[in-house]
Amino acid sequence: MREPAVRVVVLRSVLVAAHLGIVSSIILQERPVIWPLHNDTIHRVGRGADFYAVYHAGLNLRRGRNPYENNRDGVTPYWYAFRYLPVVAIAARPLTLLAPRAAYIVWILLIEAFLALLLATLWRRIPGRGVRLAATGMLLINSPYFLELYMGQFTFVSVALCCLALWLPAGQVPFSASVLLKPLTLVALPSLASQRRFWSHGGCAILSVALSSAPYFFLHPEQWPTFVTTNFTPRGGLDAGNYGLVRLWQLLVEDANASLVARHWESWVGSLRFATLAATALLVFHSKGKSVVVGVSALLLAHFLTYQHVWEHHMSGVCVLGAALLTIRERRKPFTLVVLFSLLLLSLPGPYGLLDSAKDPSVGDPSVLWPRYASYAAVLPKVLPTVILYLACVIHLCGSGLMSPRDAVRSALTKPTGHPPGDRGARLDPGARER
Repeated sequence: MREPAVRVVVLRSVLVAAHLGIVSSIILQERPVIWPLHNDTIHRVGRGADFYAVYHAGLNLRRGRNPYENNRDGVTPYWYAFRYLPVVAIAARPLTLLAPRAAYIVWILLIEAFLALLLATLWRRIPGRGVRLAATGMLLINSPYFLELYMGQFTFVSVALCCLALWLPAGQVPFSASVLLKPLTLVALPSLASQRRFWSHGGCAILSVALSSAPYFFLHPEQWPTFVTTNFTPRGGLDAGNYGLVRLWQLLVEDANASLVARHWESWVGSLRFATLAATALLVFHSKGKSVVVGVSALLLAHFLTYQHVWEHHMSGVCVLGAALLTIRERRKPFTLVVLFSLLLLSLPGPYGLLDSAKDPSVGDPSVLWPRYASYAAVLPKVLPTVILYLACVIHLCGSGLMSPRDAVRSALTKPTGHPPGDRGARLDPGARER
């Protein structure tokens, strides 16, 4: 084994050891090493609260109750409101046979298994040893991912499944699972529709949602409004825990005294969201560059940029998209550097731990006592790299040239003769792995 290969093995071992040490802290300690770094560790009800929302819903179903009901069940220690498809609660029912704490640990181990699968896939597909090591290392030592584990969330799993579906055999299964976990990945459909070989992915996902959800809501129509209101018309949440572009817009609108925008806030946000998603979908569908990875990433990034409820743990999904963009073979050096820089900013803890000096869990929103610059300092390190990744996708799609609507439809209908180079990833020979 050559010396560079030895260094790679040693560095990977150090990163894995550090990762496992932090995960062990999250499992074993009420206030793990990451606790002082995040709003959602300090100012929310407790470790695993988002997982316990799923656990509580599954327990309600097992007892013949409404999974969206906010009742005390005598078992779940605390929880947030359940907002997902009914199938998520149905899938969680076996976990409710375990005590909440044990079920939470199993949940963390499942997420860790998906991370291992993603890392193994990316290691084979990202060209360039240095880029490959940097990308996988930043996913191993990833602040939003650790927060995701602490909260018991699964945005990371949903986005990872969406990306794995583009590379693995029988990709219809992971993509359908991604959508069932969190329907946000349905925004990827225009990219999948632009290539005939991915039509079955979208078709299976839509069919899975319809078959698993329509009968349930038909039998329980009173629960449908709760699901729709919670997920499609989000309100509030623009506090120190929000790390989205909409939070940045709110700060700018308030400081500019833009009363017209403030009075019609929901309309402005809704219109900008629709316009951004629609424009991105049209660009993806009409681009001559048929890298489905870039198209899917652009659409998901458009979602994360324009959704009102974007929390710090959502950045774990954005990091997956950044790493996925490094798998395209036709990427140029500036593109690679921009993506790596954005991925680094997203992976590192933000300045929140310094800004929230009191770290008082009894305070709901500590930012109301901060100087104004502190709110900007908290949100910008996550919003800016997300915007940069989105613009990198847009530039890549535009740089490939655009087709007319007729040609775009014809291209989508054409049966492919093979996988486009941009989606095959790096089929690296042993010598290439050492370059």
